[in-house]
Amino acid sequence: MSKFKFILFDFDGTLVDSSEGIFKSLTYAFENMGHGTPDEELLRKFVGPPLHYSFTKFCGFTSEHAYEMTEKYRERYKKTGYLENRVYDGIPEMLEKLKKEGYVLGTASSKPIKFINDICEQRDIKKYFTHIGGTQFDNIKESKATVIKDALTALGADAGATLMVGDRLFDILGAHEVGIPCCAVLFGFGNRSEFEEYKADYIIEKPCDIFDILNKE
Repeated sequence: MSKFKFILFDFDGTLVDSSEGIFKSLTYAFENMGHGTPDEELLRKFVGPPLHYSFTKFCGFTSEHAYEMTEKYRERYKKTGYLENRVYDGIPEMLEKLKKEGYVLGTASSKPIKFINDICEQRDIKKYFTHIGGTQFDNIKESKATVIKDALTALGADAGATLMVGDRLFDILGAHEVGIPCCAVLFGFGNRSEFEEYKADYIIEKPCDIFDILNKE
């Protein structure tokens, strides 16, 4: 058995391609709040970090206006946006095999827990997870490190036996802040140069490649 026993997964861009629902809901918020139609380059920056952070960091909005934009985004996302997604090819098979081999799985995402739960049920992958970790609607500034720490506590996991899997620099930084290694996936919204710059411990091209890491460790 690998030195890893617990595996935490980011959600958007790691397990599920939620871009359609996220992009449409962001566009809805921008247009309805009088900011015009955002381009795809800007929209892609929103996948990964908390919405409040993205509105302030990438758009220069005040904290108060970022909160208003987040609420407008969720106005559409909670009705139809969360349904507009697909599980990445190979993810269900990977999760099933990990579960059968005795790994304890959880999510650690900046996405609200309710949406993660709903999508996992919709796509029939909730059964693989011992813990669904994310954020609360009223905690819009919660850091990735905090979410990871909460997941470790909920699982009773030892940091030395835990691997984080994600697709953005925020996953790498959050994992390292907590003291656990991060495996970055190339099929999400990040890229190799980003992963190398932020020193991902492992980089994989497809879901099944995770077993190469686990078998070596």
